[in-house]
Amino acid sequence: MSHPASTTAARVVSIALHPFVVFAALALLAAWRVDLASLPRTALGIGVAIAIVSLFIWQRRRGGHWHTVDASRRQERPLLYALALLVAGGYWLWMGGRASATSHGVLAAVAMLCVAGIANRWIKLSLHMASLAFAGVAMAALWLPGALVALTVLPLLGWARLKMARHTAPEVFGGATLGLLAGATLLVAG
Repeated sequence: MSHPASTTAARVVSIALHPFVVFAALALLAAWRVDLASLPRTALGIGVAIAIVSLFIWQRRRGGHWHTVDASRRQERPLLYALALLVAGGYWLWMGGRASATSHGVLAAVAMLCVAGIANRWIKLSLHMASLAFAGVAMAALWLPGALVALTVLPLLGWARLKMARHTAPEVFGGATLGLLAGATLLVAG
């Protein structure tokens, strides 16, 4: 099946700005800027988290339980949220829990996932948009150029999610709004 160039571009943007990539980059940046000694531990934790989630996604797709790799159907999302919360909680503990220099950031991301999970009953918020918006705001305190880049490409990611028909406009805007608000609470708390 042939895909127009715009669909291919949308797919590339969605993969490059996938929540795994965005949260991994944010965690590595935070470790580098806040607690350089934790960088190897952070990298290992991210690698294990991505491996666990990737294996789970592969199993769900292979078994025919998920339509796409990013759980694009609302009924697929509850299990995705549960896994994400377990992995995020494990990562938080791995990094030292409340004693970690990045504890507030991980907990803010967990709260964001909880809100998205609860809202899933009514709307399937875009986690791509939420994670990039969250990272863009959270990065402002760590590295302003990175924050500006993340927030500048947010509309491009929104276009990609719409182009691929993974979300509706309200789901894209809702995800971005949730991420912006969660990031803002992190800045206010920090």
